[in-house]
Amino acid sequence: MTLKQQVIIPMDRLGVKNVQKNIMLATKTVNKILEKNIEVRWLTQANELITKKYPEGHFFQPGAFLINYSNDIATHLKESSISFDIIESRMGQRIKPIKIALYHGKNTADFCIEPIVEVLNLSSFKYRLLSDNDIKKGLLDGFDVLLVPGGPDAGESYYWGLGQKGYNNVKDYVYNKGHYFGLCAGAYWALKPLSDENKYWLGLVDATDDCELDYWRTGTGFVRVSISDKNTPIIAGLAAGNVNTIDMIYWEGPAMKVLDSKVKIVARYSDFIASGCQNSYPNWDLLDNYLAVKSIKEWYNKLTEARFERYLQNKAAILEANVNKNRIVLISPHAEFGNIGISPKKESQSFQLITNTLFYFSII
Repeated sequence: MTLKQQVIIPMDRLGVKNVQKNIMLATKTVNKILEKNIEVRWLTQANELITKKYPEGHFFQPGAFLINYSNDIATHLKESSISFDIIESRMGQRIKPIKIALYHGKNTADFCIEPIVEVLNLSSFKYRLLSDNDIKKGLLDGFDVLLVPGGPDAGESYYWGLGQKGYNNVKDYVYNKGHYFGLCAGAYWALKPLSDENKYWLGLVDATDDCELDYWRTGTGFVRVSISDKNTPIIAGLAAGNVNTIDMIYWEGPAMKVLDSKVKIVARYSDFIASGCQNSYPNWDLLDNYLAVKSIKEWYNKLTEARFERYLQNKAAILEANVNKNRIVLISPHAEFGNIGISPKKESQSFQLITNTLFYFSII
């Protein structure tokens, strides 16, 4: 049987550069193609493939997209300056369009929601802001993913808007209907409480933070995380060698501790980089990332190297778990806040952690 030609859109990142000139535009294009009910497959394992450009074979990292070849698609990719190649191979896992519920209830932080919305808009993922009342009315059931942003604390104040009814609806949704994606406070919120006094975490995943609600112990700054699990699609295109790290903005997120081996540690906190403290103030250009500037200059609770070593070093920064057939991904640092000076904000390496996780949820 002759295989039909496929367009392959690589998303490989080597060093700080991606093969795509505009990684978010490439992602947006894939989502627009999905909206047209055209089959798209996602490469979740590294492969050496024979292509039109590389008849001798070429190594592709996970994260590439494969689409049945057509002149219209090829022309559109060329006109959009999106890098692609032609192969005769049907690989990867099929993905589908997904609907995202972005929690926007009482005590969620606008400065955390706005950058998430920016990433979702840049990559053309479909979302809707859901209020506390929306969740209490059961509207979550119409979505594939619940995306929970950061807030002013360790997630406990979300209780003020949702109450027990809202909490029960969120738990029922994750256990029976959809995926959960938590960032910073949203990551805290899914953890398992260690004490009876903490009635405000959902207990969705067998992981915790030994300090529970005491998020003030750390502060905000720039940190480096080291990828622990190179086999998960969450880090597709971000891990090229045996040791891989990502620099990120940290803002009092959880130091997660796994309680069950079924929970996968995707990345750990490895190094303190800088903060607004006098002895570690960064002297490099933060480019157009106002959130990086805000975390260094405006937030009074500064992360120190001593605090990092005491509370964060070697603790889990990114976790992956399953509840029945649904996935949970928790990211403690702010992937949505973008780079800390490596490149312009729209080219942020950490944005791929967001889009990869959403494509992971979209696998059929």
